[in-house]
Amino acid sequence: FQEGYGLNEKAIDIAFENNFKLIVTVDCGINSICEIRKANNYGIDVIVIDHHQPQKDVPSAMAIINPKYDTNYPFRELAGVGVSYKVAQALYLKLKRNQDDLRNLLDYVALGSIADSVPFIDENRILIKCGLKVLNQTDKEGLKALIVESGVDYGNLGTKEVNFALAPRINAAGRLDDPKLALELLLTDSESKAKYLSRKLSEINKYRQDVGDNILREAREFAFKQVEDEDNKVLVLASEDWNQGVIGIIASRLVDELNRPIIIISKKDGIGKGSGRSIKGFHLYKALELCKDILINFGGHQLAAGITIEYNKIPEFKSRINKIAQEFINEDELNPELEVDAQISLSDINFNLIKDINVLEPFGSGNPQPVFCSYKNMIYDWQLVGQSREHLKLKIKEENKILEGIGFGLSKMGSQIFSESKVVDLAFNIELNKWNGTENIQLNIKGIKAIF
Repeated sequence: FQEGYGLNEKAIDIAFENNFKLIVTVDCGINSICEIRKANNYGIDVIVIDHHQPQKDVPSAMAIINPKYDTNYPFRELAGVGVSYKVAQALYLKLKRNQDDLRNLLDYVALGSIADSVPFIDENRILIKCGLKVLNQTDKEGLKALIVESGVDYGNLGTKEVNFALAPRINAAGRLDDPKLALELLLTDSESKAKYLSRKLSEINKYRQDVGDNILREAREFAFKQVEDEDNKVLVLASEDWNQGVIGIIASRLVDELNRPIIIISKKDGIGKGSGRSIKGFHLYKALELCKDILINFGGHQLAAGITIEYNKIPEFKSRINKIAQEFINEDELNPELEVDAQISLSDINFNLIKDINVLEPFGSGNPQPVFCSYKNMIYDWQLVGQSREHLKLKIKEENKILEGIGFGLSKMGSQIFSESKVVDLAFNIELNKWNGTENIQLNIKGIKAIF
């Protein structure tokens, strides 16, 4: 975090001192107007490869490759890694090289696209689906070592394994240590080096989890107090004690819990660096545009953004963005809704149904996993599990059939409901639980409603 996200003038000075003639940005640059002007003054050409939302003015780069800037490109929602892959395809076409050689890179494209939480639709869906096939057969030493270190099932990797096992370890290096560790892992051809680096990334990720848990507890207290005392629709939380490397994760967790936009700010030397996450119906980037006169810098998308702000302007920013939210967020939108796709009887749930559901993969934003509901279910048994007993594990009975269910983060709901009732309505995903070489059907519980 010495240089921060994206282009910066110090890096351009270093490029000039080393006689660089070309800078290629990846996943940044579309709003780096001053920095690219400085590069041009040094006689350095700049090619911008990005996917973030452009502001009104764009930099005077040699070329800009960005689906949100090029109105002729048919799909706007590529991740940064997806745009980079399209550039590689264009170069191969120009150089008349075999495009099939690029297919071996699709594991990286899937990894980056899933980690960036882009919509799993259109071109992204194709890149992720094909990329997961390559990832499950990858011959790259770094990825193989990372898969083994993460404890996931090599050959059966899906979006969930990437999201919760692989991506956090890669991201942890850049959040709390040196991002070059992750880069070296992805590039190495050495099996021993790959094993060492993957272990190192796991250690950093464990530390990141510990740091994040502590910050989450404190930020959660601030958030509930702000809702109770100020009834804000957008929660702006700031502290000098919060590590900048994990605030984006904290924002995501709190949005899931509170269902309202959250901006977490880490303060240092009079400057705040913030990471925000939003909800459907509130375009965070457009809201930030209306606050740009009090921001040093900002960028991002509809549902995720980053800001830089002077410490003493945070109260004004909080007030203004909440005034904007009053116009765009209805009270109903602050109450989370669970959309159910179909009602089902437990007796109809079997391995063939799971196979049919999995044809719709990959699941993610824009293509969510189907949610089913079942009414008047008898709870046969339940218990709280997890290191902090935050998850709810239960057995559901219908006539002679018993299915197991897991409700992540639903411990409070379980304690409240099952002290009074054993018959409930359930909403859930239907999944395979693979453990110690065996496969069982498991319901991933998304909602519980007591009946009697």
